[in-house]
Amino acid sequence: MKKLVSFYLTMLLVVSLGVFTSCGEKDEPVLSPIIGVWNYSALDVDIFINGQPMVQFFEALGATSEEAQQAADEIRNDFFSNEDFAGTVLEFKVDDTYEIRIDGRLDESGTWELLNGNSLLRLTSGEDVTDFDVRRLTNNQLTIFLEEEESEDFFGIGLPVLVKLQLELSFVK
Repeated sequence: MKKLVSFYLTMLLVVSLGVFTSCGEKDEPVLSPIIGVWNYSALDVDIFINGQPMVQFFEALGATSEEAQQAADEIRNDFFSNEDFAGTVLEFKVDDTYEIRIDGRLDESGTWELLNGNSLLRLTSGEDVTDFDVRRLTNNQLTIFLEEEESEDFFGIGLPVLVKLQLELSFVK
C-alpha cells in the first residue's frame, strides 16, 4: 500500500511539474533586426569596363592619369551620387512587405525575404526581383551590395564593352 501511495504521489508530482512548466507565458517571436525604418547614410560605387577599373580602361585608351580619373569620376557621379539617394528611406515591415520612400513619396513597394542565413536580401516588386548581398545587418546598421553587368556599345565606338556596376548602400535606423 505504501508503494502504491508513493507511486501516486510521484506521478502527481511529475504531472504537476509538467502542468506548471507548460502554463508559463509564451515566448515572444524573435523579430529580424531588419524590421523597421532605415535612413540612407552612404554609398560606394565602383564601375569596371571589360574587367578593368574605369581609370585603367581610359588610360589604356590613351588618357592621362588625371584625364582618366576625371572621366571616371564624372561617369560615376552621372550614374550615382549621394544626392541621388539623399532622403531615401527603407521600411521593412513584420508582414514581410517593404516600402521605399524618397523625400516622403512612395517610390517602390513589395515583399522582402532574408535568405541564406541573413546574407541575401530579396526584394520583389511586381515581377521585378532584386537580390542584394547583405554586408552588415545589426539593430541599427544595414549595408547592402548589388552587382550588375551589361554588355553594350556604351561609348558609341562600334564595339560592345562589358560594364560591371558594384553598388554598396548603407542605412541607419
